[in-house]
Amino acid sequence: MQRFYALLLLALPFGAAAQQKKDLSPDDYGKWQSIAGTALSWNGSWIGYQITVQEDNDTLYLNNPSTGKRYALEFGSAPSFSRDEQWVAYYIGVSYKEAEKLREQKMPAKLNMGLLHLPSGKKEVIRDVSSFQFSRNGKFLAVRLNPPKENKDKGAVLLLRNLADSTTRTIGNVTDFAFNKKSDYLAYVVESANQAGNSVELFTLPNYTLKVLASDTNRFSNLSWSKEGDGLAFFKSVKNEKYEEENAQVYLYAPLTGKPTLRIFDPAKQAGFPADMRVNAGTLTISDDLQVALFSIRSWTKKKDADKKKDSTAAKTPADSSAAKLAKADTTKKAGPLAPPKPKDKLAAVDVWHWRDKQIQPRQKITYMTDKEKSLLSVWNTATGTFTQLGADSLMGTIVNANHRFALLPYDRKYQPAFKEDFADLEIVNIRTGDRKELGTKVLASYGAFPQISPAGKYVTQYRDKQWYAYNTATGVTVNLTASIPQTFEDYKDDHPATKPPFGLGGWLKDDKEVLLYDEFDIYAVKPDGKGFRKLTDGRADEIVHRLVRVDFENPYYNDAEPLYVSLYGDKSKHFGYGRIEKGKFSRLIYEPRSVSGLSKAREADVFSFIKMDYNLSPEIYTTKGWQGPQRIASTNPQQEQYKWGKSELVSFTNKKGKKMQGALFYPADYQPGKQYPMVVYIYETLSNTVHQYYQPSRRSPYNTTNFTTGGYFVFRPDIVYDTNDPGMSAVDCVVPAVEEVLKTGMIDRNKVGLMGHSWGAYQTSFIITQTDIFKAACAGAPLTNLISMSLAIYWNSGIPDQKIFETSQGRFDGPWYDRMQEHMRNSPIYQAANIKAPLLVAFGDKDGAVDWHQGIEMYGTMRRMEKPHVLLVYADENHGLAKKENQIDYQQRQREWFDHYLLGKPAPKWITDGVPYLDKMKAMEEQEKTK
Repeated sequence: MQRFYALLLLALPFGAAAQQKKDLSPDDYGKWQSIAGTALSWNGSWIGYQITVQEDNDTLYLNNPSTGKRYALEFGSAPSFSRDEQWVAYYIGVSYKEAEKLREQKMPAKLNMGLLHLPSGKKEVIRDVSSFQFSRNGKFLAVRLNPPKENKDKGAVLLLRNLADSTTRTIGNVTDFAFNKKSDYLAYVVESANQAGNSVELFTLPNYTLKVLASDTNRFSNLSWSKEGDGLAFFKSVKNEKYEEENAQVYLYAPLTGKPTLRIFDPAKQAGFPADMRVNAGTLTISDDLQVALFSIRSWTKKKDADKKKDSTAAKTPADSSAAKLAKADTTKKAGPLAPPKPKDKLAAVDVWHWRDKQIQPRQKITYMTDKEKSLLSVWNTATGTFTQLGADSLMGTIVNANHRFALLPYDRKYQPAFKEDFADLEIVNIRTGDRKELGTKVLASYGAFPQISPAGKYVTQYRDKQWYAYNTATGVTVNLTASIPQTFEDYKDDHPATKPPFGLGGWLKDDKEVLLYDEFDIYAVKPDGKGFRKLTDGRADEIVHRLVRVDFENPYYNDAEPLYVSLYGDKSKHFGYGRIEKGKFSRLIYEPRSVSGLSKAREADVFSFIKMDYNLSPEIYTTKGWQGPQRIASTNPQQEQYKWGKSELVSFTNKKGKKMQGALFYPADYQPGKQYPMVVYIYETLSNTVHQYYQPSRRSPYNTTNFTTGGYFVFRPDIVYDTNDPGMSAVDCVVPAVEEVLKTGMIDRNKVGLMGHSWGAYQTSFIITQTDIFKAACAGAPLTNLISMSLAIYWNSGIPDQKIFETSQGRFDGPWYDRMQEHMRNSPIYQAANIKAPLLVAFGDKDGAVDWHQGIEMYGTMRRMEKPHVLLVYADENHGLAKKENQIDYQQRQREWFDHYLLGKPAPKWITDGVPYLDKMKAMEEQEKTK
């Protein structure tokens, strides 16, 4: 008997713990935390991380793993460590309640700055801060305050703190400031309210001496240091009474390591500068060797009375002359003493949509300010004093390499309008000499395939015809880089109806020694002269995708004298991790059946941080020194232990076309073997890779996996692949077999299966229920419902015709609707709506700029006329995704009520059974206003 009692005691903790777990309700969601960002100190002694809470105060934590010292800084964010690891500066926000109050008032929250002495814990708060920056050596801190409201367009106070002795120098009316890399200078712009003392000043930090580089009544702006901090450039605005806008001069003070001189580029005196253009005081860049300055030029507008002023010195007819009297008399006689001057007709508010428009009118409206203020990249060669205009109106953009030696000029005007893929003719320009050479005609201008210049400017990479090529800028010779590599570099998995892109280019090694190219799984270091390659990884055997991760952002290339770091992703296993390439050899550092992400490295030490998570493992922060055993620094959401929680697993299935595929299945929180549960299927495209994703429950998040699993549902997220001209049928061919595979487990009640998705997932949701009865309820947020009218709509957020998206991207049609009419109709939900049996909930914002919300009206009109159960939710002034908190909460609640009613049989709210009359809605809103 005693032995039995002992065994019972041993068993109690497990059973009791399980019984004590609580059901998660929406009232609990607000406790959930997220990691908003992490930062390592320079030598990795400290790690900072911000934990945000949905409905509570956020906190910035600072942790020293070696000493165990830890700080919690309420409302803190964006930590910046001094190089000597003595100090950390950070922004201080407001409490959750105050943030909500300001949100209601549509007011921004003012930020303060905290300064913490890490060894002692001594804190200081500086109020109403605009920005701050440590000098690179960590000895100084500059803090710019917000300007007063009455002086918001002028300068503000800049505080320069000497961190060694805590003395502060106060500098007034500062509009811009910047330390140089060597930390021996602070440059700043002073702009007084009355423009009496505008200047650019250079403060020497080691000896506290001040030099005024330039002063004027005109404005100075846009301080720009060279990379190593040996040269400083800036603009001075110059007025011209003949023109509406200001011109600008470019100032360069360099080299600071020798005998610096101040050189000025004056467009009014510069040979070769176009007379109808002006210097735009925008972006300003100095080359590393101080030989060139890059800036943009822009057209300007002549004042209407400029020519009149020019002629004002012309001879005038005497006022009392006979001719003058005669002219006056004649004018009076012709016009009559009472005849008013003839008014000009008011311009009509009309847009002219022309069939030959390069860009349609909505796109022109989106780009109006950019087009109006169009800037053309130009070069001032400071060594020769010459000027070269690189940009042109017919260019789609200008691409400059990292060391500012070459530029690529893609001319796309002749290929517009581009109904399908974009093309351009390509020139390469030597920035130093101005020499130009044609590099190709009708070059595919798509993402991933467009030519790139190497960091040192020695080569230009091009991808075409499934191969990578390199053009030698010195010799003009082009060689094939990948012909001898026995793998394909084309992303054959891409199923869009356009030229298939490459798997990718990962970057370059120092001095353009080798270019790093990707095949499906591996990384290759290829000599740009085509004379050899090295395979750096071996992921094909285990189907592990290897991709470079940049942990050092100091240079635009990878330094192979240092280790290279690589992300790992198991294409079939869904394991994640990181590896290292050192001295040409690859080794795995971490590879686990969970999500491993966010790799970061200390700038001056072999110390790293990363984040681990799984569906049932709230995100955790780890650090490691030299990868000698990662150490967990922080966990989130400890309260999760109090609640029932689910788990996740991969499901393999075969689609209708015989392709082996996968999906992510998430279990209900109270899962008990032998019991059947309802299931909601969420779809988009590829989602099996989310199997290890942690989903915070949220009142503001529809389609939320954890909201459903903690409410007793399975959630399934299957992958979808596509056949050209059959996007809807392709989704059916994948989703239905996937669901059938899960139903075979016996865990799901086949009479309680729902389907949901947003945007493209909503389209597929709306279509799939026309082809199968397997789903008993559906929810679609912003679905495409009529593929013919949708292909003729506008993507209003960008002003681009949806036709292009349909024929090159997600629509996956290889021709316009009139050439593929049957295919468009066959794959449109409204043309198949007669087959729908599942009650359908649709939601739209009436300012949706991605999917025209009239797609929802078309479906509503169709379903209403067919007298099928359907509700359309329309949220006022919302775009493609709901942004207002009250609307997010409302949609999440209604979505859940929809599935709870139709899948679980819970009583239906009145809005489901009867709708909400507009009169009732307005009465409710008026009552709410009275209670404010």
